Amino acid sequence: PTPKVSFIRAFRDNYIWMIESGSQAVLVDPGDATPVLNAFKQRKLKLAGILLTHKHNDHTGGIANLLKKNDVPVYGPANDGIPTVTHPLKEGDTVTFDALGGLKFSVLDVPGHTLGHIAYYAESQKWLFCGDLLFGAGCGRIFEGTPAQMFESINKAAALPDDTLVYAGHEY
Repeated sequence: PTPKVSFIRAFRDNYIWMIESGSQAVLVDPGDATPVLNAFKQRKLKLAGILLTHKHNDHTGGIANLLKKNDVPVYGPANDGIPTVTHPLKEGDTVTFDALGGLKFSVLDVPGHTLGHIAYYAESQKWLFCGDLLFGAGCGRIFEGTPAQMFESINKAAALPDDTLVYAGHEY
């Protein structure tokens, strides 16, 4: 089956992205395990892996509970200090999920919100999972980086094809 993207709401305005194909799914930024476990039970899905964009708890807080019942790889930024990351990534790295029909992601370094923030781009699908880099009407707050870093990161995302679908970490 062709992979498809859906969202799981968490907290007040977070999105946990779920990329599923058949009975397998990959999560992006699971900040809360409870709604994820409910969605997986309802849809009869198995967790194939986790992608993390940055270290903030509203994007990583559910990982420990998810790993209690799932022995899966956790991909995330090499330079953001996330202890649960098993596969540290930086720009130029790729991640391929055989469980999702060989879906391949390229990693982009997009510092600004945090210094180690990364994004995942699936060229074949034209999907960008950008965490707190971009939102529907703006960009993420600069916590650790500089305005110049954030500007460069936004320009990196803007250089992707115009028909790229942007999957942001929040509903604002």
